[in-house]
Amino acid sequence: MINCSILIPTFNRPRHLSRILSYYNGFEENYNVIIADSSSAENKKINKKSILLFANLDIQYIDKYLSKIELLYKLSDALSYINTKYSVLCADDDFITPNGINKSIDFLENNEDFSVALGDHISFYLKNENKREEKICWDSSPYLDKSITFPEAESRLASHLSDYQLTTLYAVHRTDLLKIIFKDTVKFADDDRFGELLPTMLTLIYGKMKHMNVLYCAREIIRDSSGRTSKNFFDFINNGTYEKKYNKFRECLVKALVSKEDISKEKAQKLIDKAMNKYLGSSMFKLKLRAGLIAGLKRINGLYALLKKFYNVYRRFKTSKKKISVLDRSPAIEYDNQENPYYEDFIRIKEAVEGHYKIDE
Repeated sequence: MINCSILIPTFNRPRHLSRILSYYNGFEENYNVIIADSSSAENKKINKKSILLFANLDIQYIDKYLSKIELLYKLSDALSYINTKYSVLCADDDFITPNGINKSIDFLENNEDFSVALGDHISFYLKNENKREEKICWDSSPYLDKSITFPEAESRLASHLSDYQLTTLYAVHRTDLLKIIFKDTVKFADDDRFGELLPTMLTLIYGKMKHMNVLYCAREIIRDSSGRTSKNFFDFINNGTYEKKYNKFRECLVKALVSKEDISKEKAQKLIDKAMNKYLGSSMFKLKLRAGLIAGLKRINGLYALLKKFYNVYRRFKTSKKKISVLDRSPAIEYDNQENPYYEDFIRIKEAVEGHYKIDE
């Protein structure tokens, strides 16, 4: 038994849960797998049957959660079932490699001043081009690929928040610390956005972050399982709830900073405000850029629609049979090259994805 638990929250995605369990079932590592299920009664029945197929895994299935429960509260409660020294959260639509987990644990065992460790990320999505053709597309993810090792907690926080690229939620954590972080998170956050940002920043306050040279995670880019996209910070600003949410967020971080560093509350507040303003400024620029591109397309909508029509006719002519291309290679990714040190980890993820994306003839 490896001294690490994998916590998998799931909600109405039985195929995804089966996919990630079949992936871990193919490894020798015997992690303690915790499944926190808030699916409908019908999907819980499906999940229970699926779990029986993976007798090689040490699975603890928790099905007490109602469908309306917020993810933060579900995770916080599920963590209480974990007794191993290390923990890692794995969304049911992602893959976190055992190789990445094991190397992260080895590093944390020898570096007590680090709170988390993780490695390289890639992303994939199912591209529905038409009813005749689907592609699984892979690419490198634009996530942080560096460690954060400032000795001062305030520097780690300011650096990560002002240039936020990656949540630490899915990194390997020391379980005791992760429980503390989520205990505070459910007190001071009540939505997905601050609920992601707060535990990440608390993690950086309590310790350093190590980026390992290993293929750590493959993330699927899809809408969330409820069929909605989450509100962002600018939605909160527009509906008048941002100030209250942010003040609670800042209060929690100030409390943690003051407990770790010789810093006044006033200085901590200014530091957090400055970093958050940089983060929001960068996000606002990206939103304005996207809005400008959409507006530009609308101005040439007639030409765009015409070109699209001709392209669809050409594509239907070229595709006479149903088929699936399992890899739409991007220049940014060469993981399927046997000379790449990540090759074996990539291939096992690729095979797991392919096994769950079949097109009916």
